[in-house]
Amino acid sequence: MAKNICSNCGTDIPPRSKKCPECGSLQTSKFKMILGATAVLIGALVIVIGAIFIIVKDDPANPAGDTTEISP
Repeated sequence: MAKNICSNCGTDIPPRSKKCPECGSLQTSKFKMILGATAVLIGALVIVIGAIFIIVKDDPANPAGDTTEISP
């Protein structure tokens, strides 16, 4: 079987190890890292688009053309 290399110390580790036997560093696959980063990016994008939508759609409380006259 092929062995993997620890991303922290460079030691050969078994293919499905969660920790490096030499330094104890947690091992994550590149696929999981990319998937996590993509999820965070999509979440941030949804929040930004939602905020822009709310700001653009929000009507002012007292628009300039709608004035109320106060008589003494």
